[in-house]
Amino acid sequence: MLKERTRLKLSRHIWIVPGIYSIGALILASLVIWIDVSYYETVKKVVPDRLLTSTSLTKAILGSIAGSLLTMTSITFSTLMVVLTTYSGQFSPRILQNFIHDKVTLRVLGVFMGGFVYSMFSLLFIREVNNDDPVISAAVGVFIAFICLIFFAHFLQHVANSIQVTKLIDRLADDAVEMIEKIEKSGKRVDVRPEVPDVEPELLISGEKGYIQLYEAEKLLSIAKEHDCIIEITEPIGTFVMKKTPIVRLYRSASFHKDVRDYIKVGDERAAVQDVEFAVQKLSEITLRALAPGANDPNTAIDSIRHIGMALGEASRLDGKYVVYDQRLIVPQRPFEEILYETFYEICYSGRDRVSVLLAVFDALEMIARDNTPAIGEKVRHFGDYVRAKVEEDILNETDRRKITERFDQL
Repeated sequence: MLKERTRLKLSRHIWIVPGIYSIGALILASLVIWIDVSYYETVKKVVPDRLLTSTSLTKAILGSIAGSLLTMTSITFSTLMVVLTTYSGQFSPRILQNFIHDKVTLRVLGVFMGGFVYSMFSLLFIREVNNDDPVISAAVGVFIAFICLIFFAHFLQHVANSIQVTKLIDRLADDAVEMIEKIEKSGKRVDVRPEVPDVEPELLISGEKGYIQLYEAEKLLSIAKEHDCIIEITEPIGTFVMKKTPIVRLYRSASFHKDVRDYIKVGDERAAVQDVEFAVQKLSEITLRALAPGANDPNTAIDSIRHIGMALGEASRLDGKYVVYDQRLIVPQRPFEEILYETFYEICYSGRDRVSVLLAVFDALEMIARDNTPAIGEKVRHFGDYVRAKVEEDILNETDRRKITERFDQL
């Protein structure tokens, strides 16, 4: 869980990865110049003559590389802005984080900035080398420039794949499933609130406004065991809280100095670290954009709905109103029927007059109910009644109504 909190903090700062690459490039430039200054006799014997250049030629080469890499970095930033505009306008503003914090994007920026830093600092340090002594700084700079060129081509291919909505949908669904698998092993899920001591609990208010992003369950459970108390969280992940909203009920017989609220992360926006509903909501928003009158792209909507069904099928294993850790930590969560409703109610309203969309919703529900527990099957069938009631009978003809009725009966 500590890893998740660290990753959540690092995700707010896109400069960290490029900064690490830049520091590495600075260290490399210092090392190469040190070799050129202190071991040039050994360098002449070991390194082929074709890789050795005079300081004047080295300055010219490194200057050209620095200018070229700065231009490539500018082009990369411009491309990023275009992609971010596309994501925000055509898909969803919530998906911007997925591309901004993408590993490929950060590595490309890091490689370009690192190459520029190496060239500039090598030019700064090269004055310590005598004009007649051969150096390898230019050869290393050319090698770095070649690596940057490979990364630039890879970045263009990555951007081309990223703006394809089918690949984006598939990636978001995979991220949701991966996140669900991680949190599935945590705690025991129950529908009935466990028994707590018959004493007046101590209420702890949030102290911050924003969305609950993360619970560090291992830390909270460790505190509960160490001080022989019971910690009950009052709000599930993804809830918007105000500064005076109670978020913890603390059942304890003796006071202790640790503040359990330090292990509850509240931020300005929702994060898909433990928030199943938010992870699926991104797919739902893509579906709604595709159903908008300006887009009118039902095939994209259908593809997204089917991926939603796959993700919700995995999320159904997390059903329950509470997650209980060793009877000492109680964390509320949204039950599956609530997640099902929050995901599909806007889609059903927007597609109430589109047969293909409604049939895709029934396909997704059938995908969820198939080979699942009887309790989940009953919740899916109950939601199927809701979807069936959303259909605008007056608009559909007899064949459309028959198709929808047949699909509904399959549930």
